[in-house]
Amino acid sequence: MAEALFVDTDARPDALIGRVLHKLCRFFAVCAGITLILMALMSLTSIVGRALFDKPILGDYELVQMLSAVAVTMSLPFCQMIRGHIIVDFFTTALPARVNKRLDIFASLVMAVAAFIFCWRITLGMMDLYGNGDASMLLNLQTWWGYAPMVPSFFLLGCAALYTAWVDFTGARA
Repeated sequence: MAEALFVDTDARPDALIGRVLHKLCRFFAVCAGITLILMALMSLTSIVGRALFDKPILGDYELVQMLSAVAVTMSLPFCQMIRGHIIVDFFTTALPARVNKRLDIFASLVMAVAAFIFCWRITLGMMDLYGNGDASMLLNLQTWWGYAPMVPSFFLLGCAALYTAWVDFTGARA
């Protein structure tokens, strides 16, 4: 059961591709954290402005909505690299380690396929939004801008999932 709670936060892949992916995933996670901090400061400023001066930040809800989605997607690749996703192992706890390892490989491959499909579909949606000039109601902010960081985030998630599946398959992970 202790193995199920293990999150490999100090993972330092030995292979060059692993090191590059790890640093890139970590960079995306840091950017997600900065985005969340900026959102919190903007929300605080808007709330204080609304309460004390009757002057909230115009479009704060639009920005929070867009930036929340961006921050979540940017944090997913690092979560995959450190194997921090939630695993429901109620039915697999009693299975042999070999079977659990195969299930982990399968789950990483499913994650990779899903991430690449999301990347593809978000790209198509973003191009459609760009083409029709869709914009937010209050700020007239181009909607496709919110989708732009999601495309590389999902692509990186797919690459990280393929890498973790490969590491499990080759037995490079202790």
